[in-house]
Amino acid sequence: MVQLGEHFRSDDVSRHSDWLRQQKWFIKAQDQRERREKADEKLSDMMDTVVSAAVMATNEQLQAFQTKLDAYDEATVIALMENQEKLDLINAEVDELLSQAYVMEDGRRVFKSEDGSYVIDEFGEIVEPDELDPMAIPDGHPSAETYEGKLDTRKQLTQERQDILDFQEKVDAAREDIADGKISEQELEDLDAELLDAMPESVRDHIPGLESPEVTPDLKADIQPAANPATPENLHVKTFDANVPG
Repeated sequence: MVQLGEHFRSDDVSRHSDWLRQQKWFIKAQDQRERREKADEKLSDMMDTVVSAAVMATNEQLQAFQTKLDAYDEATVIALMENQEKLDLINAEVDELLSQAYVMEDGRRVFKSEDGSYVIDEFGEIVEPDELDPMAIPDGHPSAETYEGKLDTRKQLTQERQDILDFQEKVDAAREDIADGKISEQELEDLDAELLDAMPESVRDHIPGLESPEVTPDLKADIQPAANPATPENLHVKTFDANVPG
């Protein structure tokens, strides 16, 4: 009988353990299901937010932006033409200086500094004294400083031209982005801001409303005080005396 009782007790413990395992599994599965449902709800809310935020640009907005791009194109062409004129002018000035430069035996055209301390070649590179003594260059040739100034100007104009061309590519890319009309208001605003940020000053100066502000002269600085201001002390009032001929 004792063995039989122990057998039943063992079965009860086993069944209870199985029941506990089933309860734990059920609770865990329910918890996982609730977590998935919450995650799905959160993802759905996020998608709704994205969809609501992605309001598509209207035809009127696209047409207005297209008008801007047309203005940018026109200003870019003008800026490129002006830049080319400046480059042609500076290149002519550089060629003129080169025609007046001192020519070394190896054919290099060089320029001596105003104080005679160094010499540069036509590429702006220093010519070492063991190659050419600065004092060997007679006076009357253009100075290194003059030539370096022209090279710097040409370098700036060349960079300006590249900046204009880069901006022109951005304008062309913007046209492609809006070509199918499928762009959100936010994307259109970002594209507009990007173009404004990338716009060179040389282009901006030819777009009404975006020109660089002109420097207003200081009128106060142009007004000089009178050397002898009129005061009661320095005013001479002529009086009439009948005994003195007029």
